[in-house]
Amino acid sequence: MQRSSRLIALAALLASLATPAQAQVIDDFESYVLGTLPSPTWLDAGLVLPTGNIPSFPSGYIINTLDAHGNATKAVTTVADLATSKGIYASVPLSNHYNLHADVRIDRYSDHPQSPTGDWAMQLTFGQNGADNWAYTPQAGIYASSLGQDWRLYVATLNVGLDIPLGLAAEVGRWYTVQQDLDVSSGLFHSMIWDASSGDLLLDQFNLIAGWVPSDAQFDAFAFFGGDLSTDNTLGNIGVIDNVNIVAVTTPEPGTLLLVAGGLIPLVRTLRRRTRA
Repeated sequence: MQRSSRLIALAALLASLATPAQAQVIDDFESYVLGTLPSPTWLDAGLVLPTGNIPSFPSGYIINTLDAHGNATKAVTTVADLATSKGIYASVPLSNHYNLHADVRIDRYSDHPQSPTGDWAMQLTFGQNGADNWAYTPQAGIYASSLGQDWRLYVATLNVGLDIPLGLAAEVGRWYTVQQDLDVSSGLFHSMIWDASSGDLLLDQFNLIAGWVPSDAQFDAFAFFGGDLSTDNTLGNIGVIDNVNIVAVTTPEPGTLLLVAGGLIPLVRTLRRRTRA
């Protein structure tokens, strides 16, 4: 009976390990008070080891605005102040597959951007919370560059530093729906962008990240943030986000499943011998 119980327990463990663990953050920001940080779900990106230009706090806060169809809605905007980073972030578990879907709008670009990556109206990114300011922490995500006023893929880890234009303009005042999907094991990044008003698909692009090392992806947070690093700026970027859906999925490593399955084999053999006896 004891061996049979152990067999059942191990089989149950194997079944649970074979099922992906999923964490999800869904938020339309309607439940929060105007002018406040949307806490406790969200934290202030400007407070993560701030360096350089420090924003006023909260650096991301709730506003009343109109959605892509002209309907009243609540959303989150970044502050207009010049800042090294400003916005919101939420914790997610370390995972091997990340997916994000959100509506975003650029309300203003900085006035004197000096490089594609130096000023960004917004970035939607998975990253490593607490490793550094959000402007510099290890991350992978899509951003709207102030210099080119276009959408770009930005990846910065221990082994990779890439800035890839996606070939699509990021227009001021236009609502976009952005979806990004990252497979950590392969380094495959899937970007999709729609016109939120018409539903037209504007971009559908796969990028296999050159030099990608899966162990670099210690991504335990998602952030929506902007930044203004160029020295001659007098106006800061402003970005808006609404209707966020974040999914982080952890699937078991094949080796883990093999080890657990290996533990079942001697028990099965023992039970078979006892049954025949």
